[in-house]
Amino acid sequence: MNESAEMKFQPLLLMEGGPLYNVQKRMGLIRRDASLIERRAFLAALITWLPLLLLSAMNGRAFGHSVPVSFIRDFGAYSRFLFAVPLLLLAENILGPRIAATASHFIKSRVVIEKDYVQFDRLVGLALRARDSVIAEIVIAILAYAFSIVAFLETAVHVTTWYETRTATGATLTLAGLWLIGLCIPFFQFLVFRWVWRLFLWFQFLNRVRKLDLQLFPTHPDLAGGMGFVGGSQRFFGILLFAISVGSAGVLANDIIYDKVPLVNFAPAIALYAIASVIILLGPLVVLTGTLAKAKHRGLREYGRLATTYTGSFQRKWIESKSCDLEQLLGTGDIQSLADLGNSYDYVDNMRIVPINLRLVIHLVVASLLPMAPLLLTVMPLKELLKLLLKLLT
Repeated sequence: MNESAEMKFQPLLLMEGGPLYNVQKRMGLIRRDASLIERRAFLAALITWLPLLLLSAMNGRAFGHSVPVSFIRDFGAYSRFLFAVPLLLLAENILGPRIAATASHFIKSRVVIEKDYVQFDRLVGLALRARDSVIAEIVIAILAYAFSIVAFLETAVHVTTWYETRTATGATLTLAGLWLIGLCIPFFQFLVFRWVWRLFLWFQFLNRVRKLDLQLFPTHPDLAGGMGFVGGSQRFFGILLFAISVGSAGVLANDIIYDKVPLVNFAPAIALYAIASVIILLGPLVVLTGTLAKAKHRGLREYGRLATTYTGSFQRKWIESKSCDLEQLLGTGDIQSLADLGNSYDYVDNMRIVPINLRLVIHLVVASLLPMAPLLLTVMPLKELLKLLLKLLT
């Protein structure tokens, strides 16, 4: 390989940058030799859930039945701040290296060829500069606060709780409630929106890469012209769906148990959420459709022409020829070659023009719905639920 083939490519580390990331580095929460992600996840739970517990305890609303919903009985507080927030941070260690590995695989698999190496590295640089955008994180923070206020007003249970006192004239936030709406919920939403921004940068990168002179082969066994690795990497985004669903499940549990809203009322919203989540994670992969469709159509033409030529020769040699000895057919490789050609054409014909398969869709749907499963306990005893699961499995 020549010098250009040996050039060093900067990794597409979409998780290791941005204003918040740099602040954490200055605080010593991120070191050059370790991301300390577990420590950061634990700290995130400490600055959200623990102050809420202490502030509600100071107000006599953390335990017992002094209010209809004490802090210790609030499912949303557990699901969002003890589970969802740490999971959204821990996901960086899962998704970060895999996105970088997927990007580098364009080079390692030689889907991107040598003449485009410099351009490919430039595209990585563009994504990293967008990742580090101060304006982007400011906008994300503003959206997080705005969305948090709206979500709080829409999802708050309609009884007195540890975070607010409800009377005939309105509702008043407690100290714990001020911390909840001032920091905790916006922080949770900020993490969610920042992941949406990273997801956008990933798809933007793919959209730019597809315009290069990609070497795609319609007979590739991944049935995606050699781009199956891109779709395969998307399954790891399931941890984001799982984390968001965990946070949402606690909020729904509050409505079901304390506001007496039947679970069936949420069924359409849950189904819509699962469908929308899969579309958001997989839909943008359609940017690759045009490139893969061209490769497939080219393959159908080329292999169709080859098949016509070969089968025509086979027909003339073994079927139409009056002088041929059919016993010779037993020792020739012509039959096997004909079968191999048919298999190759089937690969081309079955090639997907979007690098998505049914297993990937099911994986993401399960990730989004699994945290909602405990809500079934509100309408069905655990014993009956286990019997139903046993019947489904057998």
